[in-house]
Amino acid sequence: MTTNGLLYKYRSLDNWKFIVDIIVNERLYAAPFMSLNDPMEGRYFYFGDNVAKGFKKALYESKLRRNICSLSKDKKSTLLWSYYAGGHTGVAFGVAVSNRPKTLEVRDVRYDNGIHIGPKEVLKNADTVALDILTQKQLPWRHEQEVRVFAPTNFVPIKLKEVVLGLNFPPADKELIKALARRWHPRVKITQIKQSFLDRPDAV
Repeated sequence: MTTNGLLYKYRSLDNWKFIVDIIVNERLYAAPFMSLNDPMEGRYFYFGDNVAKGFKKALYESKLRRNICSLSKDKKSTLLWSYYAGGHTGVAFGVAVSNRPKTLEVRDVRYDNGIHIGPKEVLKNADTVALDILTQKQLPWRHEQEVRVFAPTNFVPIKLKEVVLGLNFPPADKELIKALARRWHPRVKITQIKQSFLDRPDAV
């Protein structure tokens, strides 16, 4: 986990509805497995007839039941700010994931070349194997330091602890998001990434 125990959700300002929803309702959207943008998500390898059709069907159905919220341990990643926060014009929310309800499962993503299903895995519960598959990603993604929250619904309850503004966050919107965040969370920490290679956010 991160040194401060928080996980980060990067957001662009393309849709303020998502920003407001996180601040006001303290929840994050969890997307269905089939809507994830990496075509390699959820793939696995198996050998011959060792994996029965019934087990493969159970795996597929278990994956379909999962809604996934992706977070990162890193709030200073240049790549993440570029990909997911509007090219450094967006925001990263530092959150603590609620331990309630117990239907949530939080897992670190494992980065390797793939999941191989063999006789040992077939002896396990299909839901357990499905979660193992969904928490594996290809090595090129390891810079994301991703943590995944699996939920049975489309929203994950969180506690908002920090609001990190991007290096190029629009000055005209800065006072608005600060006022909104502090209106609902008076003690929330608000910082902004500085030019010093995204090393140390300074308070704003």
